[in-house]
Amino acid sequence: MPALWRRAFVPAAFAALACGGVGVLAGCMRARAGVVSQGYEALGFEHLAFLFERGELLAGARSGLMWGALSGGLVATLLAASGADLSARRVASWPASRTWTGWASLAGALVATALLLLVEREREWVAAGHIAFALAAAFALAATLECLGCYARAAADDAARANVVASLAGLLACFPALLWFGRNAITLGSGKLPLPEVAVTLGASALLFALVRRNARRELAGQRVQAFARPGVLAGAAGATLLALAALFSSLGGVLGRPTLTAAQPYDVVLIGIDTLRADATSLYGPSLHGRDTTPNLRKLAERGVLFQNAVSQAPWTMPAFGSIHTGRYPHEHGGFSLSGALRDDEVLLAEALAEAGYATRAVVSHTFVGPQRGFAQGFEYYDASNALGHRSITSEAVTDLALRMLAARDERPLFLFAHYFDAHYEYMDHPESEYGDSYQGWLREENDYENLLKNRQMVSAEENRWLVDLYEEEIAHTDREIGRLLAALEQSGRMERTLIVVVADHGEEFLDHGSYGHTSTLWQEQLHVPLLVVPPGSKRAARVDGVVETRAVFGTVLDTLGVDFAEAARARSLLRHVAADGSEVPDPQAKAFSITWLPDSEVAWGKRMCISSLREGRWKLVRHYTWQRTLLFDLEADPREQRDLAAAEPERAAAMAATLEVWTEEQKNRGSARKISVDTEELRKLKELGYL
Repeated sequence: MPALWRRAFVPAAFAALACGGVGVLAGCMRARAGVVSQGYEALGFEHLAFLFERGELLAGARSGLMWGALSGGLVATLLAASGADLSARRVASWPASRTWTGWASLAGALVATALLLLVEREREWVAAGHIAFALAAAFALAATLECLGCYARAAADDAARANVVASLAGLLACFPALLWFGRNAITLGSGKLPLPEVAVTLGASALLFALVRRNARRELAGQRVQAFARPGVLAGAAGATLLALAALFSSLGGVLGRPTLTAAQPYDVVLIGIDTLRADATSLYGPSLHGRDTTPNLRKLAERGVLFQNAVSQAPWTMPAFGSIHTGRYPHEHGGFSLSGALRDDEVLLAEALAEAGYATRAVVSHTFVGPQRGFAQGFEYYDASNALGHRSITSEAVTDLALRMLAARDERPLFLFAHYFDAHYEYMDHPESEYGDSYQGWLREENDYENLLKNRQMVSAEENRWLVDLYEEEIAHTDREIGRLLAALEQSGRMERTLIVVVADHGEEFLDHGSYGHTSTLWQEQLHVPLLVVPPGSKRAARVDGVVETRAVFGTVLDTLGVDFAEAARARSLLRHVAADGSEVPDPQAKAFSITWLPDSEVAWGKRMCISSLREGRWKLVRHYTWQRTLLFDLEADPREQRDLAAAEPERAAAMAATLEVWTEEQKNRGSARKISVDTEELRKLKELGYL
């Protein structure tokens, strides 16, 4: 290494370590705030709090080191351009040569562009606006440096030189971080800036400015500046110390933060979630809508488990429905009930309770509504949402491949795996291995767009509607094949006997059953009646439960089966209480199932600004449409397709059920407003294509 670059390397390394230390400090601040907001301190979840804090510290260190590497490169380039000497005496020569400012401008452009490329490395593209922002930042840096030079030339006394050197040091320390913050402020809005990092970065920069200015004044006065008082040494020592503390903290996982929950029966748990799967489109309850065996692998699995014939989803769309499954609470209780909403931070998810009990928690999902931004990653060590690719992608194979890797990578801890399959959701894709819909060649094949389908649904013939259902069943059959691969691998691993398996759908789908397509804004049976299968560890016998159950009881079922002593499990009782030791059903005459859809943030033009709730009691179902002020009552045994409203014919029953539903609905409305998140333009485009907007 040439002597010039060798002299520039040490200060650059110090700058990198200092940025790493800033990241650790910011991670500490985030960790503390996060533990409080997640509610771990109030719950006494010491293990989960430790894991959360360690994760934030390491994330802060990694982020700080990334900034440090970039700022270090900039420092080294500037030092090399100036002869590796940015001392106060060197500043005096600036009027004689401005070559170094050109080098600095070039370095700034390169560093700015590199930073943005790293930030966007998980995207398939980097927008032209981002490149323009990087170049603008580089020019801003060059202009700032030129202003410093002008200031030095105009007032070339000791104080001015010391101020220039100190300003340059502070700028170099915080430039990459400020660039990152500026980019986020433009794309996400100033309200989404990471305030702890902003405060720590600016504070560190101000401290560095003060130290450098003090030492520069001493140097110009001919006084000796001791090595330990030099800012570079101090910054490097502080950064190295903080990184060492972070590494030590990370290594203490076996000593600190021991689990405060225990699993009396630490079985593995595999939760298979299937998006947009109505019960009568499977072959679990008989032939599918078009008389096919669409789910042979699930049907085979049901031969050794408990199949629930009347499972009711708590909502007709993904986020609130899966939110209820993962929390055991109703949508307004967990907070994820609006299109721009998310689960509340302090809500306890199944993964969090199991992580606190010492479980390894892993997930692979394929829909944005169960992504990390929506709050579903809480409690998971690994949460892969790379397959949330939208409605024109086929992802079941990739989901199974990732799930198999997670199974293979397991350690000695019991495992909780959540595998989410999306392909049954619109748009329904043709699969070569199935020939269900190959015969149709009409207009809809070329114009199968969701918005077009809704606007022209009165033009859709019985043949065309049949073709859509055929494609839907192809998607279901494809998903079942991929789930079969997952189940086969589980069987071959020898751990099937020690694994609790739960298969559940979030909601169903309408195919002109009541005059429309899709889901989200109605509570008909085609949307609320979903498949639900529970296979206890070691079970060899099939059981059937005809009674009404809620899908949110999956939460309590898992914890009860494992014997996890989490008091909040009482909010959703175990589904297995409906089955006696001999496999017969234990009837519950008081069983009820509530569902709700309420989209307060929906625009009127979207046609989804609805508030509807429903109550299921045995064969009877009451629907209360608050937006239209209508009450409907159906006898599902005599009228499973909900074609005959009996509210007028059964006034006493309707009044009694309506009173129960009214109390529940008002209680839900008073649970508080939905948690809101920022939804960007790309996310809005995806939601529109999926039919949510």
